[in-house]
Amino acid sequence: GVLDGYNTMATLAGLAFGIIGVDVMKKLGIEKDDDVAKSTVKAGLFSCLFMAFIYILVALAGAASRGYAAESDNGGAVLYSIANHYFPSFGPILLAAIVFFACLKTIIGLVTSCATTFSEMFPKFLSYNKWVVLFSSITFAIANVGLTSIIQISLPVLMMLYPLAITLTLLTLGSRIFSHHQEIGIPVMTSVFISSIFDLIRALPASWISAIHAERMIQFLEAYLPFYKIGFGWICPAALGLLIGFSILLVQKV
Repeated sequence: GVLDGYNTMATLAGLAFGIIGVDVMKKLGIEKDDDVAKSTVKAGLFSCLFMAFIYILVALAGAASRGYAAESDNGGAVLYSIANHYFPSFGPILLAAIVFFACLKTIIGLVTSCATTFSEMFPKFLSYNKWVVLFSSITFAIANVGLTSIIQISLPVLMMLYPLAITLTLLTLGSRIFSHHQEIGIPVMTSVFISSIFDLIRALPASWISAIHAERMIQFLEAYLPFYKIGFGWICPAALGLLIGFSILLVQKV
């Protein structure tokens, strides 16, 4: 369930949406960093609970669909089967409308935050409006490849990016405990980055793995790296990086 959750890209989108959230709060008059953080936590808890409720219902609907629909390659096909089963005449149209409006707010947020970030990073290259057009055009082209193909291509990348995003989130939440020490953040993130590359390789299509002759490496890691076989090979390296970071701090204090 956690690994399939990577496909929602919720954590990655959350990191990007943070830019918009902070800007909106400051425009509403919330200026202090502590107040912004408190407001973000409140909004995050509300949205997480609400989304958890929705996902539980979706999971139950998906499980029940096995009684009347064939197994599908992706969640989109499952939702189509569910909609068509309960609303034979207009189910697909209803589903299309729901998905359209659900994805519209997400793509607006992502395009806005990405265009804002890139226009600030490269102010002389393209204007904000041109970045918006560029990102919208690229995503429109990718969207027409098909959900199954998108998942197959994006999954290896997500297997590399998500451990970094999760670790960064945890380090940020515990930043006060660590007193914002780079001596802890750098070894942890470095360890996770290196190990997540191996998670990327393992998630590649079988033909790609064969082409780069990575079978033996994967077998070795599955045998000796804890949790690698189930897609969480980055956990132990993260713990090792944390241990290294604390060791560096202890040595510096001596």
